[in-house]
Amino acid sequence: MKLNVMMAAAATLLAGAAMAAPSPVYPGGDLGTLTKFPTQFLDLITTSTVTPFTDSFKFTLTQDSEVIGSVAAFGSLTFTGLYIDGVAPAITSSGFSAEVLSGVHTLSLTGGSVGFGGYSGSLYATAAPVPEPGSLALALAGVGVTMSVVRRRNRA
Repeated sequence: MKLNVMMAAAATLLAGAAMAAPSPVYPGGDLGTLTKFPTQFLDLITTSTVTPFTDSFKFTLTQDSEVIGSVAAFGSLTFTGLYIDGVAPAITSSGFSAEVLSGVHTLSLTGGSVGFGGYSGSLYATAAPVPEPGSLALALAGVGVTMSVVRRRNRA
């Protein structure tokens, strides 16, 4: 009896965790305000002829940020383009990234598929780093010390 109660409690916790997880966004949807936690997007395409596609997703930034994402195709799908507000982002070894100003933006994916295919991806934002005044003062002090050491060596 004790084991059944523990199993029921575990099943309830798992079901609650599954319901709390955000569902992925489909083409034409809004990814919402991007944060440091990834937002998932996806699409499935089934067709018997060559079918080009252009999918778009809206997202919002509350401050100037670096937008980082990744996307993976499966099945017969191939990508021909990936754009943020019509501009191709920098491609990295793990995905793509772009410096984007605050406001509402659009992520667009273009490609084609024959048969079963699809893609899955994620997108998140990191705030642009702002140097602290203390760091800047320390860097300037280091340059000053280096200059005085060079000046003393040149005199000797």
